[in-house]
Amino acid sequence: MIASMLARARTIYSLLSESAAPFVKRRLVATLLLIAIASVLTGLGPIALKYAVDNFSRQPGNGAISILLVLLYAASQFMSRAISDVRSFVYARAERRMFSQLSERVFCHVMHLPLRFHVERETGALAQTIDNGLQAYQMILNRIVFSLLPGIGELATTLVVLFRFQHHGFVLLFAAGIVCFTGAWAVSTFRIADRVRRATNIYVSAVSTMIDAVLNYETVKFFAAEQAVQERVHRKLSLTENEWVDFYRSSARNSLSVTVVYGMVFALIEVYAASEVRRGSMSVGDFVLANTFLLQALRPVELLGNAMNVFSQSAAMLCSMLDLLNEPPEGAVRIESAPVTIAGDLVFDDVRSSYGTQREILKSVSFRVPAGKTLGIVGSSGAGKSTLVRLLVRLIEPDAGRILLDGTPITALPLRQLRRLVAVVPQDTALFNDTIAYNIAFSKPGCSQSEVEDAARAAHLHEFIAGLPEGYETKIGERGIKLSGGERQRIAIARAVLQRPRIYVFDEATSSLDSRTEREILQNIYEISRSSTTLIIGHRLSTVVHADEIIVLGGGIVLERGTHSELVDTIGPYADLWRAQFTYWEEVSDGKKGAVR
Repeated sequence: MIASMLARARTIYSLLSESAAPFVKRRLVATLLLIAIASVLTGLGPIALKYAVDNFSRQPGNGAISILLVLLYAASQFMSRAISDVRSFVYARAERRMFSQLSERVFCHVMHLPLRFHVERETGALAQTIDNGLQAYQMILNRIVFSLLPGIGELATTLVVLFRFQHHGFVLLFAAGIVCFTGAWAVSTFRIADRVRRATNIYVSAVSTMIDAVLNYETVKFFAAEQAVQERVHRKLSLTENEWVDFYRSSARNSLSVTVVYGMVFALIEVYAASEVRRGSMSVGDFVLANTFLLQALRPVELLGNAMNVFSQSAAMLCSMLDLLNEPPEGAVRIESAPVTIAGDLVFDDVRSSYGTQREILKSVSFRVPAGKTLGIVGSSGAGKSTLVRLLVRLIEPDAGRILLDGTPITALPLRQLRRLVAVVPQDTALFNDTIAYNIAFSKPGCSQSEVEDAARAAHLHEFIAGLPEGYETKIGERGIKLSGGERQRIAIARAVLQRPRIYVFDEATSSLDSRTEREILQNIYEISRSSTTLIIGHRLSTVVHADEIIVLGGGIVLERGTHSELVDTIGPYADLWRAQFTYWEEVSDGKKGAVR
């Protein structure tokens, strides 16, 4: 447990130091200086009160000096609080800057994680994990600045003053009390950490369920399953409530034990001070000084205790985000001789790929697509067609074999450069909750409006957009929910055209289109990809008949290859697929005619 907490403390320190820009560091230095001044004023103030009381005791008639000393004591208390308020203002900008930088760092890290991570993630759980981690990070920072450092400063000043006035007994009693307080809070810290972690994990799961239901609200409504989803969320929230109640119960119990320790220390110091006054070894002013320090020490001790409590709670909330930051990002091997221009000659050389040890997708796949040529890729579901796309853009890495682009392994290209060379039009187009113009221009930041419109024309989308009341500024909703499936795919095609890649990949790009629009888009695909290397993946063989070469995948290997006419004339999987599709539509057509008759 201790080793784990120390490791987290080092990670938190690393986050704090890495998030501190020069501006932030200057603000933090100023904050520390203000904390030191406020702590010294708080600790030295009771000295003026001591001399005032001693002066009243020795010279009751000379009240002017005593009143002046009392005013000095009041001024020290006022100044310490005023400086604390200024400290809050100085620290605020630094804290927000650090919070923003950390948020950006976490976001960038998540976006650079490999496909393996994103395939297994839950959107709601990921969002809540990041939110919990950022809140915990903020809580730790605030406790350090507003509790831990001021508390340490005030206690140190108190011990120095008591030692300076030769009150060594009080120094020992104060030190023993601090040790007792620290031990009591340490015990509570270890006790509540697991409860906070369990409560946080269950709440993350509940939030994930809620967000998942919201994202799939159409499915929920199709099956009238609102009540079932609500009950599922209710069960998880109830578990969360019970865990947090246990946490607060333990926290209250621990706070009570600390209060008992404080009461005992307080009584012991008061009795010791009274006995010293009675023996004449302490003046009444010294008694007041010790009593004031004792009462004043309660605040920093409580601040330190609460800080330890919050650190434990925050560490439990932060650990999931720290685990997230420890996830290795996707690699990007670079070489100095990486080519600047790419013709687009693509080679898959004995490539093998699997998802885990029990599911081998590609056993040995080899093919070549000369620059500017078109390759059709067909095969049954699960044959590995989409895996080829993921390998090409390095969303996943092959288990064996090489993928070459103009003779250069793609692992030698920076990821950004590689992915700028390849434009993918997926079957399931995901769009951002923004305007049509933003979604098309996403592939080329900073492009002009005329470039966006030209890309839309190439995808046969411009006339549709021009007919909308807000045109290209039309909001399309989350994941493009306000558009039809065909309209979303055409935006994806326009986005790919705008990128002007060397390699086009159309992964079932016309699957959601009607026959007439499909023909238009296919003709358009031929035009826009005429001078580019093109991979067309399709279930419907009509989308690949024009390809320079077609390969048929099955069982993790290339079953056959050739042109459409060559494969149709050959007794093989492609010819079987061709006949099966046309026989199916003839049977459906005859069936409809029979039903009409």
